[in-house]
Amino acid sequence: MTLADLGQRIEEEYRARTPKSEELFQEAQAYLPGGDTRTGTAFRPHPTYFTHGEGSYLHDVDGNEILDFTNNATSLIHGHAHPEIVRVLEHQLACGTGWSAPNSHQVHLAQILCQRVPSLERVRFCNSGTEANMHAIKAARAFTGRDRILMMDGAYHGSYEDTEFEGSDSALPNPKVRGIPSNAAQNVLIAPYDDAAIAEKVVRQHQSELAAVIVNPVFTQGRLGLPSEGYLGLLRELTRSSDVLLIFDEVISFRMASGGAQDYFGVTPDLTALGKVIGGGLPVGAFGGRADIMALFADTEPPSITHAGTFNGNPLTLAAGIASLELLTEEAYERLARLGSGLQQQIEEISRDLGLPFQVNRMVSLVSLDLPQVASSDPTVRAAALELKRLLSLALLNRGFKADSNLAISTVMTEVELERLTDTLRDVLAEFAPAMEALLPVSTS
Repeated sequence: MTLADLGQRIEEEYRARTPKSEELFQEAQAYLPGGDTRTGTAFRPHPTYFTHGEGSYLHDVDGNEILDFTNNATSLIHGHAHPEIVRVLEHQLACGTGWSAPNSHQVHLAQILCQRVPSLERVRFCNSGTEANMHAIKAARAFTGRDRILMMDGAYHGSYEDTEFEGSDSALPNPKVRGIPSNAAQNVLIAPYDDAAIAEKVVRQHQSELAAVIVNPVFTQGRLGLPSEGYLGLLRELTRSSDVLLIFDEVISFRMASGGAQDYFGVTPDLTALGKVIGGGLPVGAFGGRADIMALFADTEPPSITHAGTFNGNPLTLAAGIASLELLTEEAYERLARLGSGLQQQIEEISRDLGLPFQVNRMVSLVSLDLPQVASSDPTVRAAALELKRLLSLALLNRGFKADSNLAISTVMTEVELERLTDTLRDVLAEFAPAMEALLPVSTS
């Protein structure tokens, strides 16, 4: 079976089970550019429209029940509509959703975060991971008096123009998207993730103009990449000795442990950006770190850094965030790790049995199913790998599973649901094997 034949069959099956979603998507294009309002959720031939979620499951407008392994881009670590989070939201909703004044939830959630996360001496709240990274970078620039930052090639730190760059052979990095000011590249340096030698070379060469190094402790954009032993520690020592600040983007990796990846790996940055699981399913961001750096945000006249926001620290989000973190006990983390380890082993066994060229990595409760050919320098091979990934997600959706490269396990999932996924994945990959053998190198061992 050719890739084109495989794609046609899978798309026809998908259209047959989602006619109402297709109708809504057609209507949406008259009002929303591209028919959606969020990059990454639309896909060919049309996205699925959901009506509600409960526990591990979503329900779409066509009446299909879907076992969800994306959990809204990994943010719903307790699944959909967790009863305890719903309870606190209902209570807070009756009390109001926000006012131009502080609320006690700010103090409580800030206290929890500062107690759990090694780098957090002070913290402030915002409304997304993008904002968290943006303000952390602004703080680094204000504190050091320098403009440039070093980021890792291919990393994602939100829709923030100072981080929407990728590496190149030219003197300056290339913007990933349009709309980036032409002079913004002058403030950005790029190094490969997990390459300590190049990072050291760049920092040493530019330390007099470098405000910060920003890094995802675990690489999560498009693939799951764990740091080599000592890499994060070297960045810590390198930045400290060069008088450069170190920022950890823990918007996703915070779910690794009670204190995030910095706790898990034992490396403490100067500043940390957070989001996703700390909001209990509502829009959230937080950034914080050393008290002397965060003092720049104190309300003085004139302010060192202005950090306004109508919905910053709103009581609805923070009440849900408190409930979410209180549910994340040590026992919960241990159970998530156990489930993640089991899922990784099962997928590795499937890939091995079928002789397919997948890499399976794990970040505690995130398990990735990656095709290395996605990073190929051969555009034909890369395009085929990307199409295979798209069709794999669509084929799983046809069988009642919402999944992408990173499979996010929630606290409400059980071994039974993981077994359902792996049984189905084995069947689907067996169907994909002929097309994969024709397009990509396949192991015969």
